[in-house]
Amino acid sequence: MAYFPAFQFRKRYYKGIIMSDQNSTILVGIDGGGTGCRVAIADADRNIIGTAKGGPANPTYTPQQARDNILAAIDAARLDAGLEQTAINSARAYVGLAGIRNDTDAEFIAEILPFAQARVVEDRATTVTGALAGGDGAVAAIGTGSFVARSKGGKTGYLGGWGFRLGDQASGAWLGRNLLERVILCAEGIEPHSDLTRETLARYDDDPHAIYEFGNAATPAEFGKLAPLVVDAANKGDPTATAMMRDGADYIVKALNTLGYRPDEPLCLTGGLGPHYTNFLQASFARQVMMPKGSALDGALLLASRMGDAP
Repeated sequence: MAYFPAFQFRKRYYKGIIMSDQNSTILVGIDGGGTGCRVAIADADRNIIGTAKGGPANPTYTPQQARDNILAAIDAARLDAGLEQTAINSARAYVGLAGIRNDTDAEFIAEILPFAQARVVEDRATTVTGALAGGDGAVAAIGTGSFVARSKGGKTGYLGGWGFRLGDQASGAWLGRNLLERVILCAEGIEPHSDLTRETLARYDDDPHAIYEFGNAATPAEFGKLAPLVVDAANKGDPTATAMMRDGADYIVKALNTLGYRPDEPLCLTGGLGPHYTNFLQASFARQVMMPKGSALDGALLLASRMGDAP
């Protein structure tokens, strides 16, 4: 099981202003990834008073841009809440970002944040906390990438999250890449065509070499754009698409079993693709699927409220 530590810091000076670490009543939640970031500001009871959206915030690929976009979104949310900068300076914040893999990554973001107290973690923690509202259960977060988690008794185990090259099974990028692999096999006569593979090949002018060129340069997000083709075809009974969705569902089940999941526990399938796997899961798992109780941003605010004043 992969484990990536969180980075926590307490900051007393920002732009020459002395800040108090005590009795903060402003909470800030931040959720960010490769396509954008969201910020919510709330009072001590987690009543949201200001929100904003910003640009990409994954520090892995564009680190300085991520920092700039996060700061811009924080300021936009502050203005939306009608708060002075001093209120933000004394706030508690929980920040969940894709691409945070170690303390160095977390500190790179944390050092520019204007808050009195903040915690910077990978976005898996905020996603799971939001979906389960801090309670017990399991989450399969399946979007462009993927991970599976189970929370029990205040402890959470994670599997996956290793990225497109080494993992992200069942994800949109994984489906798109596997679809093109199957199309190539069909074009070579090794596997039989289905409506899905024929239609996909036609998107590339019936030229496998065009698929080759695309595949060599495509990003995970670009592969992921093919995933809706698989979902739609599977819902219509296409054998190729159905087999792919079942493969993805089998991975989810294996990961849950590895984490010790029991089929009487709540199960949330989140992300743009996650809910589409419900009909392909084993019946004992599908029965436990429930709507997420909240988003990753809700999770960030809940975790910020639990930070307290202890160092």
